[in-house]
Amino acid sequence: MGNTPARPGRRNVALIGANFGLALHPVDRKGIHIPGEPASCFASFWVADWSRWGTGTVLMVATLQGWRSYGSNEFFASSLATELTRFFPEAARFPLGAVSHTQDEFDVELDLERGFRATGRRAAFEISGVLDRRQFSAPDFQLGPASASMSNIYHPCSTGKLSEFGVEWPGAPTVYPGPRGPSSSAYMAVAESWAL
Repeated sequence: MGNTPARPGRRNVALIGANFGLALHPVDRKGIHIPGEPASCFASFWVADWSRWGTGTVLMVATLQGWRSYGSNEFFASSLATELTRFFPEAARFPLGAVSHTQDEFDVELDLERGFRATGRRAAFEISGVLDRRQFSAPDFQLGPASASMSNIYHPCSTGKLSEFGVEWPGAPTVYPGPRGPSSSAYMAVAESWAL
């Protein structure tokens, strides 16, 4: 294993880690989804074992009122928002302007059989009820005018919660049938890598 420079046109690894996503859709008093209503927010929790922007954890919350991040490194959070997260299909309806950052530290629990929990002093994120697990690969994931190669092990989940400053967001994830099994707006993507 040596340090060989990348060939022209070859993508370089940009991130190794995991990503946990949750889009919350409006529900009625009985917890039933309101048909045709888009997600009220999208949350993305990143765990970077290594990346070109830094390492650690960050929670990103995208809403129509703006984007917020929580974590110990504002540059890392801002980079993940502008370079990757804003291009996720779940984030498309939430235009990215400035990212408001709040310092926070998270205790992270991952159980591939049950789910994921990240608890901070100012924000918390949880998904559970694993429905499936399968390999996912996107060799040309669109990042605006550019593209990237991304792969992970995808775990769609049935439930999810997001809270900021002690206030829990209303709504629930949407679960739907996909061509390769169930899919959900709540998911765990582990063993994830991005090459740009």
